[in-house]
Amino acid sequence: MDDSSAREIEAAVQEALGLFGTSGAVSVQGRQIALHGRGAPVVIDLEQLVEQWPLLPQDLRTRKASDLARRLAQAHRAVSSLAPPAPIAPVRPARHIVIPIGAMVLAIVGVLVAVRLLRSREAPAALPAAPETTAGEDAARNARTCEAARKRIYSGASMGPFELAGWVAELWLATPRGFGAAGQEAVSAASVGVGALVAEGKLTGAADAELAAIADGVVEIVPGFDEAEAGRSPSWRAVIARFSGGYARAYFDPALRARFVALADRMADAASAELGALYARCAHLPYHDAGAWFRGRDPAAAATALVYASGLFAEMPAVDRGALAALHGAGQIDALRSAGASLDAAALGNLVGAHGGGIAKGGADAVVITFPVGGPTRATSASRIVARKLQVGVGQD
Repeated sequence: MDDSSAREIEAAVQEALGLFGTSGAVSVQGRQIALHGRGAPVVIDLEQLVEQWPLLPQDLRTRKASDLARRLAQAHRAVSSLAPPAPIAPVRPARHIVIPIGAMVLAIVGVLVAVRLLRSREAPAALPAAPETTAGEDAARNARTCEAARKRIYSGASMGPFELAGWVAELWLATPRGFGAAGQEAVSAASVGVGALVAEGKLTGAADAELAAIADGVVEIVPGFDEAEAGRSPSWRAVIARFSGGYARAYFDPALRARFVALADRMADAASAELGALYARCAHLPYHDAGAWFRGRDPAAAATALVYASGLFAEMPAVDRGALAALHGAGQIDALRSAGASLDAAALGNLVGAHGGGIAKGGADAVVITFPVGGPTRATSASRIVARKLQVGVGQD
């Protein structure tokens, strides 16, 4: 990294902050820029700007600095709106009153004697009970907190010091539909092979010892399609492992993200899943916001997992369902796989790499796409470019 470019960016953004009514110290570390002001610091991504800075004309540098300052100011205001009010300092008396020491001692002794006499005659008063909240009130508060954090990440902030109440992380695993001897199939943890890694709502030590040690984490196994989505992909079945509480906090912890990705890969192997996706969302909203891991048996399947699980469930969908329905296949998942048949690993890597994603081999030689903790909206933006490549993007020519 060019230190001189980093310092120039710091100075330009610092100067532009005043235009947005925000103050604080700006610092560039790697490919991120942070604002340290009142309340928690905020961080946004610079991507390739540090390397590009020396090549930019001055007017474009000014515009870039102004845009960064605006995004930092927006994120800072969002942080400040969540911060608790500062404690009020005690008011000092305007003047001191001098009391003779002897009189003060006598007064203190008298008070102590009186208190002891009262305590000997009266039962201690019960402490006031803490106000109780209903489950509905707790859920509404968590929803407000989650939506405030969500606004921050869409204003350009990285996943920094968020209050993570209300978030869940979900692992979606899909396999081609198959029928048992009785002509019925069970969509359950046991039927897809992940039951050995979950017991009584907790991850087992066999899943991951460190994640299993999170005491307040909860994991549920639920159907992976609602009724409408099941009808749109009739040849597939899916389940979701839904992580909440401490597991959701761990999902956003950079030190634990690799464990979550490895766990997703293991669960996909155990389920013999052909498609998989790991993302986070506000529990009360359907939008898949913070994508981390998308897997398929080949590049076309990995692209399908990304476009389906991230693009179709974005707040502003990346996929034109009409264009998708016009493709060949028994349903939308089959249509996406068919559209990506000519996509190889190198081409897919270039598409997602432009949005901060990486491509690698997972278990069973599967193709895996991953995105970093610090870029929570990158999977959504990558799904848009991949959907356009598959000719099903919104606004496709």
